[in-house]
Amino acid sequence: MPDMFYSHRSLNVELYADRTAALPVVEGDVEFYLQLARAAPGPALELGCGTGRVVLPLARSGIHATGLDLSQSMLDVATERLAKEDAEVIGRARFVHGDMTDFDLGGQFGLVYIAFRSFMMLSTPEEQRRCLEAAHRHLAPGGTLAIDLFDPLLDRLVPGLMPDSWAPMGNYPHPDTFNLVRIEVADRMNDPLTQVFEETWRFTEVDRAGYVLRQEEEVLRMRWTYRYEMRYLLELCGFEVLAEYSDYFRAPPAYGKEQVWVAKAI
Repeated sequence: MPDMFYSHRSLNVELYADRTAALPVVEGDVEFYLQLARAAPGPALELGCGTGRVVLPLARSGIHATGLDLSQSMLDVATERLAKEDAEVIGRARFVHGDMTDFDLGGQFGLVYIAFRSFMMLSTPEEQRRCLEAAHRHLAPGGTLAIDLFDPLLDRLVPGLMPDSWAPMGNYPHPDTFNLVRIEVADRMNDPLTQVFEETWRFTEVDRAGYVLRQEEEVLRMRWTYRYEMRYLLELCGFEVLAEYSDYFRAPPAYGKEQVWVAKAI
């Protein structure tokens, strides 16, 4: 039985920051969050920070940034990456183990953000609401909330099991071994009633001679959220939507692209 995503130290976790940074859908996101953080009345907090792909650049740019994640294996990699930075960056960044639906960090932040679809890991509306309420409690007066999720492509969300042939997702060099890691996806199961899908991902590391060194499978479970559902959810949890974009260059909303939300607490 495959493990759930990010549940233990794996090829997926070790490769996460590098493979994510290479995706076209995140192009410009670090600079986007950095601009919001520079204008914010206080430090930044990332929920679902993973291995620090966004937190570390913010800290390098002079922002005090905290990353919170439920996966200890992701945080272990983030801490290892932080330890390689200079003392000033180390002093501006910290990583905390916690659940984005139920946390208390004992302070407030000028920017709370959830990058690259991490909000979609919350598989029920109740979890989504608890997350937004916790974010609201942690925002300083005048603070900003920013969230990214995808805008659902309806033809990819038909009921039941979609074709189960393994589809290639790309090849990436492992950041430590430099061996090639092949990523494939299969077995997508959609449940339109709960708006949840599950996919099986296979990660295969091969050496320079082509021999398989590691092969691991993990299940990705995410909940999709429709555009106006998200708008109403933000309003329900005490936010006023300031902007909605379809990418990090502030393009207007568009079907099938990203939902990039910017809001303030009211």
